[in-house]
Amino acid sequence: MKRTINFLLLTLFLWSCDDGDTSVTTFNFTSQSLSKCQNNSFIYNVNQNEVLLLDIPLNNFVNIEETRVYTLGSGDKLVYRLYSAPVNNSVLCADFPVSEPQVLDEWTALAGATIEITTYANPDSENGGILEISGYTHYIVLKDVIFKKGNSQMVYEEYVFGNYTTPNLVKFNFSDIVYPCQTNNLLYKLNLREALVMNLDREALFLQQETNGIPRTASISSTVNQIIYKVFNANVTSVYFCSTIPQTSPNVAEEWYAQNGVEGVSGSIEVETERVYDEVTGDLAGYIHHITLKNATFSNASTSFTFDEYYVGEYGEEI
Repeated sequence: MKRTINFLLLTLFLWSCDDGDTSVTTFNFTSQSLSKCQNNSFIYNVNQNEVLLLDIPLNNFVNIEETRVYTLGSGDKLVYRLYSAPVNNSVLCADFPVSEPQVLDEWTALAGATIEITTYANPDSENGGILEISGYTHYIVLKDVIFKKGNSQMVYEEYVFGNYTTPNLVKFNFSDIVYPCQTNNLLYKLNLREALVMNLDREALFLQQETNGIPRTASISSTVNQIIYKVFNANVTSVYFCSTIPQTSPNVAEEWYAQNGVEGVSGSIEVETERVYDEVTGDLAGYIHHITLKNATFSNASTSFTFDEYYVGEYGEEI
């Protein structure tokens, strides 16, 4: 998506209750490239010894192409600081305040300011994975902001904070082994923060009978044969899906639903079954079911991707 990003040079008025005079000043940030601390939610812009720092919930930066509006609350932070020397992330992201460099000047935004976040994808056909997207840029504009310091205040009607980029989390990078939950009907595959979760009609698809080249088929459905791809904000385990007690963490960062299939056209599940024999005794030990998706489309609120054919993997049953 093509975007033209204009840096707005805005007039900023400073009212001082000390002498009643009105003077004009501006923040001096020439770059619009924002950084984020790894150990907290601080997003900031730095120019030598000047810093403009924003701390709002990170769930406002969703990898979906849209415009979101957030109102700065009393528990949020939007701060301008002038330091005695140039600063870097080790200063801004420190768990405890550092003594050097010193903060010479600090202005804090009042609650009620508007944070406008416009998100667009960064296309990358070579390294962008399934979506052919390397990441997402969040273009942040501050509106109707009042900065206070003592009895003085600075007012911006609109100020371009800059661009914060988040990586594309959709990898679909799994092994070929499908695992069953013992406490419910779910089948799943996991890889670190990714999960592919399936609630399939086992009685129809996983018969203990060889298919001999003629697969069993069914259509993906939101009620029967539901398939969901999830990305979490931290590594996930089978406990999240198989526990009898609902889990509250990790949090879901992205969720993609396989769209309902049309018989013979799209969204189909194919299962081929083969026998497995004990290597020592030669007795029948169980069955392996090979699961494949055909013309399956996964969608979230604004984006979708389609597999012409995707081998989900093998699900084994002992007898």
